[in-house]
Amino acid sequence: MSSNIPLRILLSGLLGAGLAACSNDSSNSSSGSSTTMSGKVADGYLAGARVCLDLNANQVCDDGEPSTTSSSGGSFTITNATAEQIASAAIVVEIIVGETIDEDNPGTAINKTYTLTAPAGYGFVSPLTTMVQNEVREKGVTPDEAKASIQTRLGTSVDLEEDYVAGSDGGGNDAAEFERVHKVAQVTRAVMQQNIETVTQVLDGANVSFEDVLALIVSQVLEALETIGTAVDNSSGEFDADALVDSGVVDDAGIDPSVVEDDLAEREAERNASSVSIAGVLSGGGSLHFFESDEDNGQVSFYYGTVSSGGGSSVTVTDYRYNSSNGLWETQASESNSEQTCILSSGSWTCVSEDAETIAISGDSVVVSRGGLSVAQETISGIAVSLTDKRIQTYANDEYFSLALDPTAKFSTNATGYKLTFTRSNDYYELYKDNTASIADCWDGTANTEGPWAPTDTWCNNAFTRTGDGNAQTDGNAAAALSELISANAAVSPETPEDIKGTDLYGNDKSWLMEFVSGGTLNFYPFSYGEGGPTLGSKVSGSWVQKTVDGKTILQFTLPELVAAQGDFDRYDRVQFFTVHEGYVRRGYVAKAGSSSDDEWVFNDTARDDIKAAFDDDLLVSLVACTAGDADAALIGALDTAATGCSATAFISDDVAGKSLTSDFGIFTFAANNTGSYFGELGDDGQKYLDFTWSIDGSGYIVINTSTPNGDGTTLYLRMNIAKVEQNARQVSVVTLGLEADSEAGLDSASGDVRGEVWNIR
Repeated sequence: MSSNIPLRILLSGLLGAGLAACSNDSSNSSSGSSTTMSGKVADGYLAGARVCLDLNANQVCDDGEPSTTSSSGGSFTITNATAEQIASAAIVVEIIVGETIDEDNPGTAINKTYTLTAPAGYGFVSPLTTMVQNEVREKGVTPDEAKASIQTRLGTSVDLEEDYVAGSDGGGNDAAEFERVHKVAQVTRAVMQQNIETVTQVLDGANVSFEDVLALIVSQVLEALETIGTAVDNSSGEFDADALVDSGVVDDAGIDPSVVEDDLAEREAERNASSVSIAGVLSGGGSLHFFESDEDNGQVSFYYGTVSSGGGSSVTVTDYRYNSSNGLWETQASESNSEQTCILSSGSWTCVSEDAETIAISGDSVVVSRGGLSVAQETISGIAVSLTDKRIQTYANDEYFSLALDPTAKFSTNATGYKLTFTRSNDYYELYKDNTASIADCWDGTANTEGPWAPTDTWCNNAFTRTGDGNAQTDGNAAAALSELISANAAVSPETPEDIKGTDLYGNDKSWLMEFVSGGTLNFYPFSYGEGGPTLGSKVSGSWVQKTVDGKTILQFTLPELVAAQGDFDRYDRVQFFTVHEGYVRRGYVAKAGSSSDDEWVFNDTARDDIKAAFDDDLLVSLVACTAGDADAALIGALDTAATGCSATAFISDDVAGKSLTSDFGIFTFAANNTGSYFGELGDDGQKYLDFTWSIDGSGYIVINTSTPNGDGTTLYLRMNIAKVEQNARQVSVVTLGLEADSEAGLDSASGDVRGEVWNIR
């Protein structure tokens, strides 16, 4: 059940009351005997917050759900829940504005709302566990996978389930790191509060799903988590999370008000999407179109592909490339790819080109086969969303396409978007083979051709041994037997990679040494090379097993979540193995059974045509600000001088009416009736929402007039004069003069700063 509520309710702290109607949801009923669960909630410890089990997964504490109120020290105990509910329901914590106290600021009730969550079973709920739960909901990963991903972004090994307040006060070896994580949580909380205010102002009381709002807010914080961590590390003096956020150093974590409505509309559309038979779409004469781009040495190329029925059960894929010289999308022949994947099937390794896929309609399913092998098949299913009247740029799958689309263009009637899911029915084993022309071409042409660390053949897939004898000169031989990777005993206090027997693992510019210890323990040691030589980090342990699969001896292991996250391994590439093939040990992956999605939109014919019509590769080139006339404390004449020097042209109403212009300090939204609104920074007052009137004067300038109360009961009058230098569908280059005065008449003689800027249009 989703709950659509006015966002203003968030600010009043009345979420529970506003959602009382949800209490009749059948998912709230309890079965079995009641038990208890206890834990703590924190930014700093939170006393007086509502804590519940989110039985209907709407990220809100509804009446009828097992709940309690936290006490001093952030402690809570839920007593009216079943063991099944505790094991399966996420935890939600709601701040009660005016009542909840953050013990980092004792004696002062919190005056801005926010919501915290955590996966089922967590005993500690914080802004960091909120990010963990958001990853679980948004990406369908496990809590451990989500936690490892966030630990990687923060550069910490601290367990996010642990109480960082107690950890930082405990005086242990990790106290300093717990304190750092606590500060990150404080900044995250401050950003979440600010983002809720932004969304509330932009939507102005519109009914939206709170679960979509919270997901949008937390996802934005996640994207900027590394920035937040760096800001915390660089802070000095007495730490103040709110002041740090207000300083602008973590602005990347802030919601972009210009796209809030579109982002929420996309989330709602996907949540309300309907399942669709992809086989039915294709066999009924429809097509699926996907758009992508590629950048090479600063040159961007644009492509789209069309998947359609080839008659009978066959499915064809046609590729098109945009020719910028003539403005046409031209058919492109498939490019050859020498790289191969070797799949274990019927007791042998069958090597096929990485792009050797066949697609066919089979009954109600669309089936993708790798190299025609039945063991390596995926079934495609999907959901469909009506895109009618939705902004095209919102559904762009990558950065370059987004920049090359008219931001004001919308999809037409009957435009449809699809998201596809690919399901493997069984596990299969695969080795990679670069299949280069020569050994020297391995590793993008950087491989040694002889001596240690030299590939033995054009597979370019050797496991190289480290002997663990402390001598680097004995390392680097290509292993010929699995036993060469296995150590009888684990290394004791190793200081360099040369002290450990095993082999190396690389991923995302990270390096680990893998130590396979007899008995099944696998230790991963991160290592790097600095001025003082190689250094080892703290080990992460896992396990390995040797088994026979389809007649082949396999040494199989699963990457621990933290290693997988740091190496940026796809969750379906985390089960790996070594095996001997053609005389040498090779590394491979287990393609696990299950479902996955690339989380990208594909489109029907109508939507494809809309996208092509909105596409303009000239929009990739950003306009340049004309700053030659910049001046401080200047009168209106200085704007005239700057406009003339910049060869400004006159605005017309159609340039802005019905559009929004986004500067680096705020967003101006222009209605067609010469009214509008501004949301953004306003001097030292932080962010404000203001209504304004606008007109175009005799000089062709846009003139915006508004006012805002001063703290002393008087009124501050504001005016923005905007001259147009250059404009395209995506941006406008302007010269501005901002004025303020204590009376409306005083604006005529006021002075301000003249600035050349480039604003975005939507």
